[in-house]
Amino acid sequence: MLSRRSDLTSDRLPIRMSAHRMSPTDPSSGVRPTTREDHKARTRQALIDAALTLFATKGYDSTTTEEIAEWAGVSPRTFFRYFETKDRVLFFGGDHFNQAVVRALPAQPQEIGDLAALAAVLIDIAPRIVPLKQRIRLYYKAVESSTALLGQHARANATHNAALAVALAARRGLARPDESCHLAAAVATATIGRTFRLWLASRRDLAELIKDSFASLRALARGGESD
Repeated sequence: MLSRRSDLTSDRLPIRMSAHRMSPTDPSSGVRPTTREDHKARTRQALIDAALTLFATKGYDSTTTEEIAEWAGVSPRTFFRYFETKDRVLFFGGDHFNQAVVRALPAQPQEIGDLAALAAVLIDIAPRIVPLKQRIRLYYKAVESSTALLGQHARANATHNAALAVALAARRGLARPDESCHLAAAVATATIGRTFRLWLASRRDLAELIKDSFASLRALARGGESD
């Protein structure tokens, strides 16, 4: 079990976390917590950061929940108060991001197309995602360390695609998604994933990347015409 910073390669590992020293809330939430909520948010984020660091450095399969709890400065019992399983700590942030996109999409103006509406939602959310860049980078590295996680990542994308298709149907006034809703959702999700990877590998502004990626996607849908 890991007990010291020197147990892992120093140039790949941030300072060991403490549940009492983490930032109080996820920057993407935009909600000011109460004192109790503040403590819970700090503890949850300490566990997420510890897990991402250990998964990315050791590999998901080689990391135990006991190690995550110790690295976060809490007990193993506390870990299971926040997350049912080891994999849920990894996908927690992604779930919230996906839910934020789905909630905001139906409210976009009807006069703009679905892809433009999605781009607008993502550009609006981008400033709250930028502070999480290192966590997102560690997430992708962790997922790539395990075939099981790659499968779960694919299933999570499928779940998001289904929810996104429902949101697109709501924009169109449909009772349920048709095939074009499902296709648009799948293509948009692939574009988001590609955009995030470009962002992680560069110093480009995330909002600008989203704008450019979805402009290219709309041009492709029109047969290659540029905006």
